[in-house]
Amino acid sequence: MKRSIHLVLPLAAALGLTPFFTAPAHAQVIGPVVREATEQVFRNASREGLEELVQMGGKTAVNEVFEQTAREGGDQLVRKAAQYGVEDGPAALRTIGRSPAKMVNALDGLSPQLRQAGIAAVERNPELMTQLVKEYGSGAMEVAARHPGVGEKLAQTLGNDGIQLGRKLTTDQSILAARYAPDIAKLPPTERAGILSKLGQSPKLVLDYLESHPRVLTTSAGVAVVMAIKDDVIGDKGKSVVTADGRVVNTPGHPGLIERMFPSVSKAAEQPVMLISGVIAVGIAGWFADHLLGKLRLQKR
Repeated sequence: MKRSIHLVLPLAAALGLTPFFTAPAHAQVIGPVVREATEQVFRNASREGLEELVQMGGKTAVNEVFEQTAREGGDQLVRKAAQYGVEDGPAALRTIGRSPAKMVNALDGLSPQLRQAGIAAVERNPELMTQLVKEYGSGAMEVAARHPGVGEKLAQTLGNDGIQLGRKLTTDQSILAARYAPDIAKLPPTERAGILSKLGQSPKLVLDYLESHPRVLTTSAGVAVVMAIKDDVIGDKGKSVVTADGRVVNTPGHPGLIERMFPSVSKAAEQPVMLISGVIAVGIAGWFADHLLGKLRLQKR
């Protein structure tokens, strides 16, 4: 009998039937927490979710995800992974399976509103996102979730600086920033930090200027211009706003770049302008007076 069993097992293995004969031994390898996690995922899956789980490889594939999770973080990590599998479906399990400890930690760092988008980012570009999450943690997943298709490029090109920038920008602004990220990445540390600071403070002004001067970051002089781009050239005179209760709120004006660089010149310029305006006004008044007197003389005749 023993000899028959020894002959049958190799034959079963060759036919792909080994799991049937080794199920009891395999069941002992799967811990109770892993088994319960797998059952929990299947119990709570929707119809579409069940179909997707089957396409993944069924309970065998889900068990493998949770076994790997257990090896990296024990039962506690398995329970957390199962929670995401229930709440966010099979895509969450595929994401977690790529690097359980790192991915679960990254998902923990996201708000519930961003979690699905973060998982979608990993699904969209699994190799790059796995690398970025391993290197930069939840920040990489967050910026990729905020700006689909471009947030990961900011993180890849500028690292943590790109992640911080992506948190401040809109998606449209991030698209433009990613276009110039390679040039920014090549700058010396001081200039790079300065440009990123300006970009975070005044994104519209800086990005508009970069769009108009796409090669400006390739020279030191160009970088200096961008660093000062927040400055207004001619300043403004302030404005008055009428509030809902009828009060008038006056916003004081501020000097522009020219006024700050040449304050005496800008003040001196006011006097000639006023003088010229006065001469013009006197001339116009004289013309009107002469024209009026001419008409009066004609009427007397």
